[in-house]
Amino acid sequence: MAIIKFINNKVSLKKTLDYICKEEKTDKKLITGKDCIPENAYEEMMTVKNMYNKLIGREKIHFVQSFSPTDKLTYEQAHEIGIRMAEYFKGFQVIVATHIDREHIHNHIVLNTVNFETGLKFHQSKLDLQKIKDLSNKICKEYGLTVTEQKSKVSDIKINEYQAKLKGISWKQLLTNDIDSVMEKSNNKYEFFKGMNKLGYKVNWSKEKLSIIYTTPTGYKCSDKKLHKEKYLRENMEQYFKEKSRKNIKGIKNEKITYKSIHSNLADIIEQISKNKQLDNTTSLTGLNESAKKQFAIEMHYSTEELEDMEL
Repeated sequence: MAIIKFINNKVSLKKTLDYICKEEKTDKKLITGKDCIPENAYEEMMTVKNMYNKLIGREKIHFVQSFSPTDKLTYEQAHEIGIRMAEYFKGFQVIVATHIDREHIHNHIVLNTVNFETGLKFHQSKLDLQKIKDLSNKICKEYGLTVTEQKSKVSDIKINEYQAKLKGISWKQLLTNDIDSVMEKSNNKYEFFKGMNKLGYKVNWSKEKLSIIYTTPTGYKCSDKKLHKEKYLRENMEQYFKEKSRKNIKGIKNEKITYKSIHSNLADIIEQISKNKQLDNTTSLTGLNESAKKQFAIEMHYSTEELEDMEL
């Protein structure tokens, strides 16, 4: 599966080309130019702009083609797909750089907004964007990759966020790095809450809300949809921990109680709580062992602080 994300910002053409071609992010063999030489791409693109006197306005179109970690894809194959995407832009100079510094492979595709054959500028209409996404799906199918037919559920990167990312000072990048780290170490949502709390974050993951809301140690607030990756969406996070919990439970051979018995016990607890309307959120957890408390928190979407409050 490949997701297309357009980078809408005012970062200069030169800075953008420098960024996508950084040595620590890619390799020379994974940088290709269409109708221009990568090493001289900026100068060649500016020559076209000067030739047609198109020096004002948007300098480039920049989008990222991200592939799913579940797809079996080599860096070279991803780059081939990126080159085929570039061929779609007839008469436009394009640079394709495949980045290998993240857990998922992704292509950065940057094109000059001025067509060297006609002198006309590229107009980025909604129809144009959809055609590019449809082309990506078509090529991915040819490579045997999964495709996404639905509109992305996460938002595009905004100007200020991308500029901060280029400078290495993005608080959202720090947040996602911490989320990744804590997710890897956590076996369930309860442990995830606890791990994020230790790092100074507040996590609002309640049953009433459709999104997860994070508050950083410095006071910034952010929903899962604003983290730009579908892996961080609530439904995907829940599925991740559900599968991880199931695997861990199956791996415990010395436990006398099985997941089925725990789940049944939990169902009885929840049923008893629902019958007593007066208990509401102030339900006392006295009498539950630690295992039952943890399962209760996981299923009811309570954070660490909320669970501790109920025990007071």
